[in-house]
Amino acid sequence: MRESFKRFLKSIIIFLMFVVLFSAIILVINFFRKDSTTNLAGNDDEFLFLLAGVDSTGEETGTRSDTLMLIKANTDKKTLDLISIPRDTMVDINGSTEKINAAHSYGGIDLTMQTVRDFMGINLTYYVVIPFEAVVEGIDAIGGIDIDVDSQVAEAMDISPGLHHFKGQEALNYVRFRKGYANADLGRISTQQNFIMQFVEEMTKAKNLPKLPIAFLAMQDKIKTNINTAKLTKLAMAFRGMDKSNINQVRLDGHEVDYDGISYFEVYDESINEIRSSYLKNYAY
Repeated sequence: MRESFKRFLKSIIIFLMFVVLFSAIILVINFFRKDSTTNLAGNDDEFLFLLAGVDSTGEETGTRSDTLMLIKANTDKKTLDLISIPRDTMVDINGSTEKINAAHSYGGIDLTMQTVRDFMGINLTYYVVIPFEAVVEGIDAIGGIDIDVDSQVAEAMDISPGLHHFKGQEALNYVRFRKGYANADLGRISTQQNFIMQFVEEMTKAKNLPKLPIAFLAMQDKIKTNINTAKLTKLAMAFRGMDKSNINQVRLDGHEVDYDGISYFEVYDESINEIRSSYLKNYAY
């Protein structure tokens, strides 16, 4: 394992000069994990997986997912589609009306995957689960991250707009903050997607390249996936030189509803249908 890591390390660092966020995260997982054995089949030009951010308890169940995002990579067009699912989305879980983020609490990533499949009407096999503890430790390992906070977000968070240098916990608070937005979770989704774009830019700065292996080591034992190394290496190589303008940010549209005294986000059927036809037609059933 150590010799394999050494052989890959140089190529990882070279690749990271061009890397986008999802590739960096996935490479971290697979170059250090021992159980990535899933083989992939299907369209060689496209790859779909679920990215789930969960509370940092280390438990498979009992914790809700705070962030859910379908990520579709097209290696031919060199594009990434980030499809965010609001955490308060109203869904059916085992015959009960629930928020979609409760699926992880009840049945871990397996139930979360099944819930997303049923809700979106898609075939979905692969996942990456990132505990927030890993985000904090990874950012701290590189000495923090510079984030340009726009005026609307700054007002909601009661901080000054403009450039901020966030340590790990501060960055996590930034992407998880939701109470001050006029549109609550939708405002938080916009912040998360913008964070990903800025994180990509920050990680590809020359000053941060020597720090990335340290960040990887900090995150290695905390991230879970069922994607195999061969596929991830192919994805990484395909996305060398990718322009961040090819990262497309999408979210489900809907409205807030009250059901049995609980506030939910009800997604419009036409929004699901539009996303299925525009982005997920190769996975829809």
